[in-house]
Amino acid sequence: MKFTKMQGTGNDFIVVDQRDKQFNLSKSLIRKLSDRYFGIGFDQLLIIEKSDSHDADFKYRIFNSDGGEVEQCGNGARCFYKYIKNYGLSGNSTIKVETLSGIILLSEDSKGLVKVDMGLPDIRTTINRHGVNYDHVLIGNPHAVINLADNNIPKKNYQDIAIDIQSTWKDGINIGFMSIVDKNSIQLKVFERGSGFTMACGSGACAAAAVAISKNKLETPITVNMDGGVVQIDWDMKNTMALSGSAEISFEGEVNLNAYA
Repeated sequence: MKFTKMQGTGNDFIVVDQRDKQFNLSKSLIRKLSDRYFGIGFDQLLIIEKSDSHDADFKYRIFNSDGGEVEQCGNGARCFYKYIKNYGLSGNSTIKVETLSGIILLSEDSKGLVKVDMGLPDIRTTINRHGVNYDHVLIGNPHAVINLADNNIPKKNYQDIAIDIQSTWKDGINIGFMSIVDKNSIQLKVFERGSGFTMACGSGACAAAAVAISKNKLETPITVNMDGGVVQIDWDMKNTMALSGSAEISFEGEVNLNAYA
């Protein structure tokens, strides 16, 4: 199976084109391939398929490193666009992509950054779990946003708190630990369901920004600083939210799937 290794703000992926050839990528096989010591190593597997929808150019499927399929990945979407353009799969400047959460629009700005139309965030409610307050947000994926200004949490406890909150959600939830730097920037660390802490999370950046904007703590545009780098969020609370950032190809490879059977 041929693949392309890519990264968006340090969030790393392998991209597999299944438009013409299908591979039997079971949960067990994905877990083995994602292993950073005995496999290829990645946060998520991105699959390109033909779309059955007349409203989309491609179908975009996302699998976490534990083999579970998820609805959305903003950093992955940027890599998806870069892959499509790099390999000449579409001449369109804006690409319409079908995901489990609906159709998303991908394009490139004048600076060469990939822009993802993430749709409208759905800010649900504030929940208290063992003294920790978090906001539940849906933006393709489910997110729990913890504002560290409202919660006195030592960094050493982040993982235990994230696992505890995840345990209360049947299908899991991504946990974002947000620190507001100034009116236009935040620092963010995200514990992703099925992957753990990652270098960056695009939908997590959008969820955190949405919560802070809705509470008048931030003004658009917003710079989100994560371990893997920076993304920009634009949202006026009326139109859809835009996520912009880099996407890069690391290398191409081919793997014998029979070796992992």
